[in-house]
Amino acid sequence: MPTIVIPAGDGIVPAHCIRAVESAGGQVNVVTPGASAADVMDGAGGLLLADAGLDDAVSSLGRDLLAAALAADRPVLATGMGMHALNAWFGGLPAPLVGGHDAPDDDASGDAESPAPRHQIYLSPGSKVAAIIGSAGMFRVNSRHRLGLREAQRAERLMTIAYQLDDGIIEGLESKEHRWVIGVQFLPERADELPASFNNLFLGLVERADEFAAGP
Repeated sequence: MPTIVIPAGDGIVPAHCIRAVESAGGQVNVVTPGASAADVMDGAGGLLLADAGLDDAVSSLGRDLLAAALAADRPVLATGMGMHALNAWFGGLPAPLVGGHDAPDDDASGDAESPAPRHQIYLSPGSKVAAIIGSAGMFRVNSRHRLGLREAQRAERLMTIAYQLDDGIIEGLESKEHRWVIGVQFLPERADELPASFNNLFLGLVERADEFAAGP
């Protein structure tokens, strides 16, 4: 059973992320500030970088874990603010604030329970995400973000694989340089807010983590 690392702030339990990984057959290691990124990632199969790991208190840990994972070409799934951290690591610019895209009580844990706004996105054929969920095209996903990344801020080393139809905000990125590094603006860990096929993202993460742990 491969281990998926999930960074989180002190006292924060990223319950949605834990359930998503465990339901996909993975073992979870939730790490908090003060941990050594190199030690944590040694022996881990992959990284799930979500909102719980990107508040101000743990942003440095999240970046260090991401750097360690990418250096070894471990599989990475970055959701919500994690996608922005991924874009920044690859040299992208900060995204501006946008209005009307977040639920009223969203917090750093990613586990707030207010109903999320939803919007329609277009997912590109040929992307890893489309292959994982079994189709491309238009989908309705949750919207729990305050930042809106557009092409002007996207890192050149990443490719856009999904975007909102109404305003062009980027909803998905993939690395051109790694085997399985995916970032999505929406939160697939909140399974009740997306089509069931998006649960396959966690199955894909765990499967790739198992392959990584098994070695060449």
